Amino acid sequence: MRKTILALVALSALVLIVGCDPFGSEESIAYIEGTIYVDAGMTVPAEGVTVELLVDPDSCAFISQTVVTNASGNFFMEAQFYPFLPDDDTGTGYTMPANGRAGLAAYYGGSSYIYKAETTGFILSPGDTLRVWDVALSSFSGGGGTQ
Repeated sequence: MRKTILALVALSALVLIVGCDPFGSEESIAYIEGTIYVDAGMTVPAEGVTVELLVDPDSCAFISQTVVTNASGNFFMEAQFYPFLPDDDTGTGYTMPANGRAGLAAYYGGSSYIYKAETTGFILSPGDTLRVWDVALSSFSGGGGTQ
């Protein structure tokens, strides 16, 4: 009987530890998704378009990354937020950023499309999902058209 109770206590402790976030943090990823089409009618998906997350230099919340659209013209990014040391003099502990600013650009061949520039870009917060507007390759320009 004593071994059974001890085993149940150990199992309960294990379930509690595994089921909890040991650092007490909430969601730490922002998701970005969108679709790019070949035609202005938005009927033919554009595969192989490079999409880049452009991080504001003043933002240290996450890092830049690139993805490529799939056969359906869809792209999906996970912007992982990283903790940073606070600016105070205590020198202890880390702080999770509440948000970060980033732009988004797409490139295909020699043309590009800027959803938003990094300095005036989207504000992302951990746990957010940003669904950007659909765009056609005909909206891309050699000089980086802006919308």
